[in-house]
Amino acid sequence: MTLAYIMKCDCGCHCIKCKNTDLESFQVGKAEADGYFDMHHTCKKCNTHFDHLDGTVFDKCLTCEFS
Repeated sequence: MTLAYIMKCDCGCHCIKCKNTDLESFQVGKAEADGYFDMHHTCKKCNTHFDHLDGTVFDKCLTCEFS
């Protein structure tokens, strides 16, 4: 299991369900040499949890402890 780090970041993302920009972000991988890391977001308006890059929506995410 990978530990997720909770953060508030301004990456320009919006919820893929309701388009809200108020997201709670979770670092789900180690930072690469260039500083990039994979993220999951949870929308604070509609509670949709999704992958930053590929847009996968999770009903349950063990990495972020989302359910």
